[in-house]
Amino acid sequence: MRIAIVSVVIMIGFLSLWAQRGERGEPPRGGGLANKVPDLPAGAFTAGSTVARTNLRHEWVDIPLGSVKVHTWIEYPNNLEKAPIIIVMQHAAGLDDWMRALADQLALQGFIAIAPDILSGMGPNSGNFESFRFPDDAIKAMSRLKSEEALRRYKAAWNYGMKLPQANGKGAVLGVGMGGSAAFQFAADVAETNAAVVFYGTAPGEAVLARIKAPVLGLYGDQDLVSTPTVESAAVTMKRLGKTFESHVYPGATQEFMRSQAEGQNGAATAAAWPVTLAFLQQHLK
Repeated sequence: MRIAIVSVVIMIGFLSLWAQRGERGEPPRGGGLANKVPDLPAGAFTAGSTVARTNLRHEWVDIPLGSVKVHTWIEYPNNLEKAPIIIVMQHAAGLDDWMRALADQLALQGFIAIAPDILSGMGPNSGNFESFRFPDDAIKAMSRLKSEEALRRYKAAWNYGMKLPQANGKGAVLGVGMGGSAAFQFAADVAETNAAVVFYGTAPGEAVLARIKAPVLGLYGDQDLVSTPTVESAAVTMKRLGKTFESHVYPGATQEFMRSQAEGQNGAATAAAWPVTLAFLQQHLK
């Protein structure tokens, strides 16, 4: 009972802090428990409402791929102009509300966001992501999915997206966590990729980096002890190979900093990283 009371007090304190900042006319630093900054992706606590309340055109499509149909979430910008596509590559938790909210943010800012459910057909009774009862069940299923099969499904989404009437012929990949690692590999496999954005994804070895033609942007937190140690080596290798690799490591930020924005310096890292991401994508896609 005492622990529960302390937790409630801490939560009230967080919400009070955000309310006070709003009253002073100060924007939240990279979002918070109950606040989403319009020009930044949602955090863990605002993702569900972001997806539910979006006014952007969106749809589910089932993309045929052999014996599987890749269940895919697509959101479009609110204009009639042709736009680049971005394949949104998911973190270990799968195509949850947060990943769909990230797609929503990309569409809001002018891109056709395509988020394939790479667990399609792998759930209970051959269901998709939503068929998993608990998040840890989806994570376990994700750990059993071979990277080659994940990439095959991402490529199917890419091929579908490139043929959309509103697509302008340019495309990028944006991956988070394990999806960030997949973004490196995708850029190596698909020469037509115009840009790749990696949020705290482990960098591959030289054999993969050597095949990448697209410019790559990597965004990391210095408290991430898994992915961030691979950044310096990748930067050195990419430079030696004559490739473009722009990397940013944010102080005090953890892995998953863009999802867990209320933790430590993660909000500040998100507020710094997202404008860099947009500028990079606009430079190479518009």
